[in-house]
Amino acid sequence: MNSDPLKIKNGPKPTDGIQFENKNLLLYYKRQELCRSTCGLPLWMITISRDSKNLKKKPNIIISSRVHSGETPASIVFKGIFDFLVSDRKEARFLRKFYTFVLIPVLNPDGVVCGNYRNSIAGVDLNRQWISPDIDFQPEVYFMKQLLKNFTEVEKRHIWIYCDIHGHSKKKNSFFYGCNTAANGGFLSWTIVRILPRIFAQKTHLFSYKDCRFKVEPYKIGTGRVVAWKQFQITHSFTLENSFFGYDYGEDESKEFSDEDYQLVGHKLCESIYELHFVWK
Repeated sequence: MNSDPLKIKNGPKPTDGIQFENKNLLLYYKRQELCRSTCGLPLWMITISRDSKNLKKKPNIIISSRVHSGETPASIVFKGIFDFLVSDRKEARFLRKFYTFVLIPVLNPDGVVCGNYRNSIAGVDLNRQWISPDIDFQPEVYFMKQLLKNFTEVEKRHIWIYCDIHGHSKKKNSFFYGCNTAANGGFLSWTIVRILPRIFAQKTHLFSYKDCRFKVEPYKIGTGRVVAWKQFQITHSFTLENSFFGYDYGEDESKEFSDEDYQLVGHKLCESIYELHFVWK
């Protein structure tokens, strides 16, 4: 396979794309191509902040979605996040002022186009390939990992949060999978990784703290969440799982998720990050 145009030394160098600044809204937006999939489809990367200045100096928050192509709730939650971040809400303006958001809407475009439920076009689960991804057969993960490497090792950016959005076919509610301790340890290590989930759970009944799990199981060491935490020292590294079915409503009832509910989960995640800023500071 000819992948020469994508072979780089110090991480991805995305091609030029669409960008604009809205000075009235205090919004900077850029969409660019991170890489091409195995089938040649573009992997889009969106950058959102207040303006084009200090993008590298501000803490970065990276959010990705649809590495498992059939998990469609992830895209609806992602839409809620995107709509919130480009809105005129005071929390959105604040987040754009102090943070740079890097969004990857679809990590497995081949799987989405071909109708695969979980795997890539090469027949592998891309969310188990993060330790040593192959540039030809898993270019999506290879360049996503190179992006993190370039940000942390070359550009010296501080990645504050990494969140990978999924759908869940067995459990109800929205919830996090996280790692048990802070990436660099410390006295408050156990507490730090649980602050954002606790804030999130107080924001909406759609998110369940009791369903969150904070551990690194052997079969999960190749996931984006664990590699981001272990290799790139991102303490707030989570998988945001969202039930295909619904959420608990009271002690004995359940309700089905609507599109509006999924988008609300995205909104509330952003509001939770906003509150975490003040707790963290």
